[in-house]
Amino acid sequence: MYHRQQSEDQYLLVLGRRSTGSAIIGFLIGIIISLINNFNIPGLIFFSLFVAYLTGTAFWGVYKLNRWFYKYRSKMPDPIWQIFRVPVWAAGILIGIMFYGAFQQFILLLALDDGSGKPTVLQSIIILTPYIGPKYADKINYSPHGKRRH
Repeated sequence: MYHRQQSEDQYLLVLGRRSTGSAIIGFLIGIIISLINNFNIPGLIFFSLFVAYLTGTAFWGVYKLNRWFYKYRSKMPDPIWQIFRVPVWAAGILIGIMFYGAFQQFILLLALDDGSGKPTVLQSIIILTPYIGPKYADKINYSPHGKRRH
């Protein structure tokens, strides 16, 4: 969760890990659906990657649009606000899938900088992975603040 002590960089890392986690869950769902439908190996791989793309990018669209819509919560009755959230989520999924989510995740991947040089792309992907990422960041002494921790 986002706490007041966290910086914006740490918060973006948490969001990146949530998006990557969504993509991993989507990948697993894609594998299950592929196995149920008896896809061949290339079909299984491509379908699973496609579902991972959909879930990972949809996360960013839903997150951004929901944040924008949240400012209207106090301006309308709660039941109406809850009803309007459904189309907001649907629109967020579409916006995320139409390259906004991929762009957001790619920018976050490129923005990982530890002050003494950027981690490699593979290291950045690992850092954005839930559960493994924080442990790996500690192992390589990565800090989102742009300088190495001691």
